[in-house]
Amino acid sequence: MFRAFPKIFLNRLKNSSPYRKLINNLFLIAFFIVLLLLATNNILGLLPLTIYGYYLFRNERLLFRFSALLALLFLIHFFFLEVTIKPETDPAFSGVVIGIEKKENYQKLTLKKGHRRYLIHDYEFLDLSLGDVVEGWGRVLPADPARIEGGFDYRAFLKHRKVVKCVRSEELQISSRKYSWRRLKTLFYNHLEKNFEKNNLIFLKAMLVGDDGAFSEELKLAVQKNGILHLFAVSGLHIMIFVGIINKFLHFFKIKENIIILATSTFLCFYLVITGFAPSVLRAALMYYCGVLNKKLKLGFSSLDIASFCFLILILINPYYMYDHGFVLSFFAAYTIILFSPMLSSRDHFVQLLSISLAINIITLPVIINLNNEINLLSPLTNVIFIDLVEIVMLPASLLVVVLPFLGEVYEYLVIAFEKAAVYLGEKLYLPLRIANFSFLSAGMYYSLLLALCVFQQKKTYRRLLIILNLGFLFLCLNKNRLQAAGEVHFLDLYNGEAIFIQAPFNQCTALIDAGSGSNDDLVSFLKSKGIRRLDYLFLTHDHHDHNGGACDVYANFSVKKTVVSAYDVSGIGKSGNVLRVRAGDRVACGKINFMILHPDRDYGDENDNSIVILARIGNKNFLFLGDVGRKIEEKLLNYDLQVNVIKIAHHGSRTSTSPSFIRSLRPQHAIIQTGRGERFGFPHTETIATLEGNGVIIYRTDLHYSIKYRFRKNESIFETMG
Repeated sequence: MFRAFPKIFLNRLKNSSPYRKLINNLFLIAFFIVLLLLATNNILGLLPLTIYGYYLFRNERLLFRFSALLALLFLIHFFFLEVTIKPETDPAFSGVVIGIEKKENYQKLTLKKGHRRYLIHDYEFLDLSLGDVVEGWGRVLPADPARIEGGFDYRAFLKHRKVVKCVRSEELQISSRKYSWRRLKTLFYNHLEKNFEKNNLIFLKAMLVGDDGAFSEELKLAVQKNGILHLFAVSGLHIMIFVGIINKFLHFFKIKENIIILATSTFLCFYLVITGFAPSVLRAALMYYCGVLNKKLKLGFSSLDIASFCFLILILINPYYMYDHGFVLSFFAAYTIILFSPMLSSRDHFVQLLSISLAINIITLPVIINLNNEINLLSPLTNVIFIDLVEIVMLPASLLVVVLPFLGEVYEYLVIAFEKAAVYLGEKLYLPLRIANFSFLSAGMYYSLLLALCVFQQKKTYRRLLIILNLGFLFLCLNKNRLQAAGEVHFLDLYNGEAIFIQAPFNQCTALIDAGSGSNDDLVSFLKSKGIRRLDYLFLTHDHHDHNGGACDVYANFSVKKTVVSAYDVSGIGKSGNVLRVRAGDRVACGKINFMILHPDRDYGDENDNSIVILARIGNKNFLFLGDVGRKIEEKLLNYDLQVNVIKIAHHGSRTSTSPSFIRSLRPQHAIIQTGRGERFGFPHTETIATLEGNGVIIYRTDLHYSIKYRFRKNESIFETMG
């Protein structure tokens, strides 16, 4: 009787009306939750959520009830996390070690305590194992939000991984050692490091567990250009290939189906552990387990149902998965494959891969653009090449060499060949398309048009119209800058140095004054996020690394019409024939903006005092850009009888500039101080601040306000800050 009960219960469940209603309709519930996720992040998402919810309420009352129940569970968990995951300032910490990442000078530990996590920087390299319980204290490290428009928000990144503080450890000790299943990951890594070195070790870590941090810059760039980063991000593709390999191998030896399922399930559990339960791997493994149960118990769910069920389960377990790009892209890919595969079943293998790769690129376009701001139009073709190469050669070979390390020499030849092929195809099959970041509204418009095309694709008249509308919308996205009636001046809060980006209305002028030190990708990423492909002018005020060090990165990523340097600059920067040398009295016209060069008039024997000083009327205000000149040059500038509304303070706010007499004479309304963050020189100095405040000047500082933006349109203008 006891054994028969589950079978009786399952049969009754299958015959129930709610169960039959859910079959082939789970996607409708999942779509409701997707709209809810959008609404929690942008109030504009409430409109489609309300419309769709009303549709379900009127036409599918049972599905609406299920959707409302799941929405309630999600919101309860989400707001619980929002309330409890808050930054902590207590220097003490304790918890279970769940992650160890070796760096050059320290090891980064991830501790877990309850549902919170801590990141600990251990410079003593304490001998630890996963599962150990540790405690200690140290200096709490700041976690910055985005300090540049469209920049990386490290504070939000940590929050969405439930990390409440980062600490540089001053004292760290082991409270207790406990065996943990997490040590499987350590054992696997130890096996790799013991048996492999250099290229083989780097490639195996990347191929099997997604650790591509040790790739050479050349290979990283090639992987990005080819659009094959997902092959090194332990995606669902890995699971599909692993499952296929295990099934073919065990079927060859005529192993029973139940044993094959058990072996595959065991392997997936192990793989989940060594990949740290990466969301994309978790999604693929859960779909496999659900697929097996669906088949064994004859539940009758479709592949679309299974994908939707897995999505609902995972987002309820961890609402913050919605911020994980791997999770988002993994489900995008899964749904695309499920929906398009039946249409392509009669096509040959190459056409199937190419079509699905193209479809995934189209469907994930806004996500990819907001991550990279570029997409390789030929990436569907390179994906076909590399997916087959990985599926047929590299991944099976990687599994084999892990089991049989003596084959390492042969494997190294494969790795070298793969890298050379990636670099070669990255150069030859690279047709980049750069688009500005998609806003919530533009992304919604994109997906609405795409959805309409899918719904009406059987009707020829509507299909043609919608294809034209989709292409027209993409054309508008590509030319977004040419349609903007407002202009902008961005004073960027770089890690080190200065950069000021000027964009006139309708993209009539794009100019960059200085390029920072190039110590990270902030400047290049910012310009790409704005959809910039070409700069009319790059002004390099003087030959100091914190002002021209990033110029090479700018040249590598953008077309620069002219580089403007001082007539007394001897750095040799810029391409021959592309450099405009200026001195006092020169003018540089850029659209309707005229840059008047006020200085230098001779060589002053000091790079700071040789800085180009620029006066320009932008919008309804006169801007004075001072570079790093000192007080002696400021006094000379007073001979011009300047009318200045906004002054970019010289030399990051150092006491060597900004004399009281200079400010009293100019009487600017606003002052911008770009302090830099990487090198600490005590900028801005208190004397400079006192001078400005004493003259009633409104001060904007990048150390306090982060990046500062001046927006203008005709006679209207406004200052905005990130901080």
